[in-house]
Amino acid sequence: MAGAGEYVQVEVVGVGKDPMERSIVVLRDAQERDLRIVIGPCEAIAIAQRLDSAFESPRPLPPDLAVGLWKRLGARLAQLRIDDMWQDIYYSKLTLLRGEEAVEIDCRPSDGIALALTAQVPIYVSDKVMDHD
Repeated sequence: MAGAGEYVQVEVVGVGKDPMERSIVVLRDAQERDLRIVIGPCEAIAIAQRLDSAFESPRPLPPDLAVGLWKRLGARLAQLRIDDMWQDIYYSKLTLLRGEEAVEIDCRPSDGIALALTAQVPIYVSDKVMDHD
């Protein structure tokens, strides 16, 4: 699980477009530092749907399917950590718990954010990523 001091918890404050018209997700920590991550348009829609409390899908969407599969297998999503950035690519990991066992799964931050919002679990970002320009 994310440790104190090296990671900060963030909230997803929205999705939008950057000046170059690319889709972005905006994450904000308690110090009001923003992290903007460029994401694909489909991922932007998935995240926006999770942020819209009025949105209801008649059938399970991919994040619902993943969370449902984990639940049926006796696991649950515990957190998402965005922990690195290299050559303008962000890296993140999902932490799944099954009993006492913790399993980390590499994922794109955009997919992880949609899953974390679906499962209503915390999202953490490393300080070094938050401070990156």
